[in-house]
Amino acid sequence: MITRLIQFSLKHKLLIVLGFVAVSVAGVFSLSRLPIDAFPDISPNLVQVFAELEGMAAEEVEQFVTRPVEVAMRGIPGVKKIRSISSLGLSTVNIYFKDDVDIYLARQLVSERLKEAEEGIPETMNMPHGLEMGAIASGMGKILSYRVQSDDYSTTDLRTIQDWIVKRDIQTVSGVAKVISQGGHVRQYQIRVNPDRLLEYDLTLDDVIEAVRKNNMNLGAGIIERGSEELIVRSLGLVETLEDIENIVIRAYESSPVLVSDIGTVEFGDAFRRGVACLDGQKEIVVGGVYKLHGANSFEVIGRLKERIVQINKTLPEGVKVIPYYDQSDLVRNSINTVRGALSLGLILVCLVSFVFLGNLRNALIVVCSLPFSTLFAFVLMYRNGMPGDLISFGGIAIALGMIVDATIIMVERIQSTFGGKGEEGSPTETILAAAREVGQPIFFAVSIIIIVFIPIFTLGEVAGKMFRPLAFAVSTTMVGSLIYALIVAPVFYRLLHTGKARDRRARAVHPAILNGYRSILTFCLGRRPAVTAAVILIVSLGAAVFTTLGREFVPTLQEGTVQALAYMNPNISLKEISTTTEAIAKDILEFPEVDQVIADIGYGEVGPHIHHTNYACMTVNLKPRKQWKNVGTQEELVARIDSRIRNYPGVAVSFSQPIKHEVDGLVAGAGTAVVAKLFGPDMATLEAKAAEIHDVLAGIGGVADLRTEQVAGQTQLQIDMDRSRIARHGLSNYQIQNTIHSAVSGEEVGKVFAEEKIFGITARFTEEHRKDIESIENLLIRTPAGYKVQLDEVADVNTVTGLRQISREDTRRFISIQCNVRGRDAGGFVEEARREVADSVTLDAGYRLAWGGQFELHQAANRRLLIVVPITLFLVLMMLYSLFNSFRNVFLIMLNIPLSLVGGVFALALFKENLSIPSSIGFIALFGIALTDGLVLISRFEHLKAKGMALREAVTAGCSSKLRPVLMTTITTALGLLPLVITAGTGSEVQRPLAIVVVGGLISSTLLTLIVIPTLYEWVTVEH
Repeated sequence: MITRLIQFSLKHKLLIVLGFVAVSVAGVFSLSRLPIDAFPDISPNLVQVFAELEGMAAEEVEQFVTRPVEVAMRGIPGVKKIRSISSLGLSTVNIYFKDDVDIYLARQLVSERLKEAEEGIPETMNMPHGLEMGAIASGMGKILSYRVQSDDYSTTDLRTIQDWIVKRDIQTVSGVAKVISQGGHVRQYQIRVNPDRLLEYDLTLDDVIEAVRKNNMNLGAGIIERGSEELIVRSLGLVETLEDIENIVIRAYESSPVLVSDIGTVEFGDAFRRGVACLDGQKEIVVGGVYKLHGANSFEVIGRLKERIVQINKTLPEGVKVIPYYDQSDLVRNSINTVRGALSLGLILVCLVSFVFLGNLRNALIVVCSLPFSTLFAFVLMYRNGMPGDLISFGGIAIALGMIVDATIIMVERIQSTFGGKGEEGSPTETILAAAREVGQPIFFAVSIIIIVFIPIFTLGEVAGKMFRPLAFAVSTTMVGSLIYALIVAPVFYRLLHTGKARDRRARAVHPAILNGYRSILTFCLGRRPAVTAAVILIVSLGAAVFTTLGREFVPTLQEGTVQALAYMNPNISLKEISTTTEAIAKDILEFPEVDQVIADIGYGEVGPHIHHTNYACMTVNLKPRKQWKNVGTQEELVARIDSRIRNYPGVAVSFSQPIKHEVDGLVAGAGTAVVAKLFGPDMATLEAKAAEIHDVLAGIGGVADLRTEQVAGQTQLQIDMDRSRIARHGLSNYQIQNTIHSAVSGEEVGKVFAEEKIFGITARFTEEHRKDIESIENLLIRTPAGYKVQLDEVADVNTVTGLRQISREDTRRFISIQCNVRGRDAGGFVEEARREVADSVTLDAGYRLAWGGQFELHQAANRRLLIVVPITLFLVLMMLYSLFNSFRNVFLIMLNIPLSLVGGVFALALFKENLSIPSSIGFIALFGIALTDGLVLISRFEHLKAKGMALREAVTAGCSSKLRPVLMTTITTALGLLPLVITAGTGSEVQRPLAIVVVGGLISSTLLTLIVIPTLYEWVTVEH
């Protein structure tokens, strides 16, 4: 079939040329339309359910809201995990679905169960918005953050502009899922009630609330007819100004109306808030964070957002500007530039090697043309399959760069050698066909083997699969393009560029001294077969020993160019105090000349993805361009220096991350660190005690960084315990008392004021002086059914206690997490040591268990999958080779190249001090195919020469001599194609470098050993046979 395909191409040369042009044009078109991103979107199929409960403690939130939601969601088909956090006034339930479940179907299923969940929640729970689903947002974090800046407006005014102008406009941009506001104050109309005035007029706060609600509405009254017309009857009663609220009548007292203004004041005020933002530790600002839609392309969405922000700035009041301070497009651009630079340098090196070895410009041109054809062919398939161009997929093409030309090199070199041989007869077309027929089948099998060995990458699950399938797809499609070019296009181009029958006098590009030296070494080794075998066993054993010393991690840390400093403080710290402390930390960080600006998010401004508590500050540290750095050379060194500067703040635990890394860590283990130990059990006190023991053990293990235990307790509470007997004596109910407390202290929203398209809440509660301390609350007056009033402390006991700050759950079980990052060593080795130390030092009671999570967990899961799939893949390769040679002896010799190549990859990782990771594992998989190709070509040549009647030793020597050039060419072109990925230091190089190091190191060892070991063993086993 391959021969007929080559015959067809040589017969229809014009058709092949037109096909080449068509693929090239389609590839350029596809590349121009290809969506560009920084990183594959590894977001899980996640649906979030939120519930806000005014003033409810974590214990009540868990019992009355979180549990019913978890129970309702547990039976949904396709759900694989449920995580939840119950904290002050907020329940967050994360429902994770399997990857094959459509996200919109998942949301529909959750929506159907929300009604069932609400039925299990007591009606007395004060949930202003009920149970609500979160946006369909990507898990890769904020794609863009901005601040609203002005020197002439207050933060309250800026927050109003943000919420009602900027945010609403940005949310209409295609691809935006959610915009979260942070900082400033939300404006309110506030009724500040004086309880003494209520006593004077014999009123309660409930009377005020009811009066305002009934006097702030529009009602329709139907239709009346006037002659031949219909008139719509409307009664207008909405309040519009502070005066309208002040003049609302509550009731008549001694024949005189009592107005709202008689019992308190009505003013503009600031709503209660749980979040603050500040710039460079100097002033409070208003910021917005934009989350993209699940599956949307970051680069395109950011482009549209920047265009919209320019338009928004033209419509804002004078002096107000929207200024972006972080977006992922810089990471996208820098990552793509890194890959582009590697591709360009690799292309130049491959071209030079092709010309030097082939010694003919036209033949080198034929080889080089396989590069654009194959890559453009891959772009066509990537575009058709909706696969974005990112660091991983473009990196796959960069990895394949050297392998692309291998098949064409073998084809062109064989044709060139045939033309350069003696005694050739027939037309040039017949000569080309004869040469192509000899190498066509080995080329087909060699490239097919490279494609097949990447099958295991397609089988990786969850995060690893989403991250690296694009790479496998890019490599596979590129290799398919190279196979098409080598078998169909290259012979045609050779025929068109070589119109005569003249012999190519420069067919031998290998210097005679090199060739003679190689023959001498080969002859020496052929006579010492046992010694060669022993040397191979020794080298492989040494490689296995070095392999056991390598560290292990999931993926090397990508240096994003932006640092996050995460500060955790006392659970009871006030918003004002944490703001002051965070400002001081930010000023310390700004003293480093490499830092451009620091923007701190404290707590949360709105409910949405990635909510944090008010004792948590996330400081986004924007860095200057690397060329402006003075005192440090790497981001890791800068982080270490910042850490040493700010680590000693009293009561502050600081950890470091990066925007995308922080989100990925959170998606993997539910915490923003690389390693998480989760202690499950029913009793929170026992969990705290055991978690403290585990924390102490981890603190003594080398490499631990940013160690902290999840803060679950320490929240001081003012508990008001109802005394039922005393309550009964006054004819009261618990609900009456609790509702009065809630309205007086927390306040009650009693209506809305509609100002054009803006909407502001109206709240009513006691004045500050009547609710500012415990004594004021104890003196709250409760009106009894008999009309007299009693103080709160007469019917309830008021005490301060220490309660729970938050309760974390996974699959309906409580847990506490002990979190840390790892610096200076591999995460896999750290976790192995930590497991041993904790198991020896900490004893867990029945019903309690410890689970380890984090990125290393993904590495283990991927390795377990590869241990199953890789042997199956190698078995398929073995069957293919057997179908080609019909000899297990030859198949064994070719497969021997695998351990020979792996040894070089292991030594290279050790030399460059890289860990064993998923990228390096993919490098070993790529080595399988590349190494098998060299062995296949060499054995095929031996068999071909033997079939022509040569003696065994002569066939081995002649075969090695004739294949020295193509083997060296394929090795050097592949190695040089990957060399830029080894030496480059741009953004994203950390992820690609381990893969390239493995392949280059493996190629060096496999080539040197292939040219010596394979011929030696081939002659040995053939003689024995």
